[in-house]
Amino acid sequence: MPFGNKVRTAFRVSLPSLVVSLTIGFFGGTFLGKYLERIRRGYPGLLVILPGMMGLRGNVFSAMASRFSTMLYIGELEPSVKERKVLENVVIAMLLSLIPVSLLWAIGVIRGIRYHALEILFIVVGSTILISLLLGYFTAGITILAFKRNVDPDSLAAPLVASMGDLLTIPTLIGFILLLESNVKLFWSLNGLSIVLLLVLWGISRVGLSKFGEYRGLFVTITALAMLSLISGFALERFSGLIASTIILGFAYPSILSSFGNYGSIIAAKTSTKLNLGEIESYLSKEPFEEILALFLTTPVVGLLINLFGSGIAYLILGKGLDLSFELILTYPFMALFIMFYAYSLSYVLFQHNIDPDSVAIPLIANNSDIFGTLYVVFIARLMVGA
Repeated sequence: MPFGNKVRTAFRVSLPSLVVSLTIGFFGGTFLGKYLERIRRGYPGLLVILPGMMGLRGNVFSAMASRFSTMLYIGELEPSVKERKVLENVVIAMLLSLIPVSLLWAIGVIRGIRYHALEILFIVVGSTILISLLLGYFTAGITILAFKRNVDPDSLAAPLVASMGDLLTIPTLIGFILLLESNVKLFWSLNGLSIVLLLVLWGISRVGLSKFGEYRGLFVTITALAMLSLISGFALERFSGLIASTIILGFAYPSILSSFGNYGSIIAAKTSTKLNLGEIESYLSKEPFEEILALFLTTPVVGLLINLFGSGIAYLILGKGLDLSFELILTYPFMALFIMFYAYSLSYVLFQHNIDPDSVAIPLIANNSDIFGTLYVVFIARLMVGA
């Protein structure tokens, strides 16, 4: 494909999806920016867990979407959300999600973040059960609907599921915090009911412990990535005051991370396809670098939109007028470029070692992008406040 066509594809196809993801990220960012100071002072352990929770949603439920798609195509699943196999997978996803976040909480406590530790555990557990139930049936519904309409679920479900996970995670966590502070009895009652609901659904689904052996690989992967996300979590917790002082970065944090992950995932997916088709003969082949350059041309637009959205939402929520952050505008494209080169290099190396980039590279790149993105936000915050 000529380079000009690659540029047109980047602006006509990739950029709109990036902007949609950015907009969804700012929905969560609105809640985070508004309540960051309250979380930082009252529930600091939650900041350690937050990056891992955000990444976990995409990894677990994107894998579920892929599994539903395969089952539909081979006839193992009837195209109906009432199928018992749908409930089985939702229950398994709930349990797969609960174990890693509980481990993240435990590590935070061991590291000394014990203020409101028990409350944080139940905020995490209750919100995970609720979000997993909603996301599980959303994943099943969108996959089955696409299949019924002769649209490939693999090209549609995963991005929508990841975006819905971003949409639900932070507002739900904030909702549980506000409930705890306004009505303690209702908070504990709701958590008790959510645990009972999980146990009831587990009983109805008849998922035995032996069934989890089939998901050992996925469990090991998501748990390892969740542990790796502690780098982001401890950095976010340690520098949350600095980030909050800039105001705009508190609102923009989820969108910055998701945009970096999207850039990396797009390059990883394109690289995987071209490697499997034999279109990349060596690491320094021309084709992948043209794809990276074409996408790089969209990064100034995304960086500017992050500034505009962040400033506008901060003004609407806090009533504070903000100037654009030129530190963010000038550096964002080059950070995105670094992540795209990293995504290409990782995908290429994995393929050379007979490891499918689609199965390993994309989840790993999404996780690593969160780490790089968090460190980048801290760096920008230091530039902005002169620390």
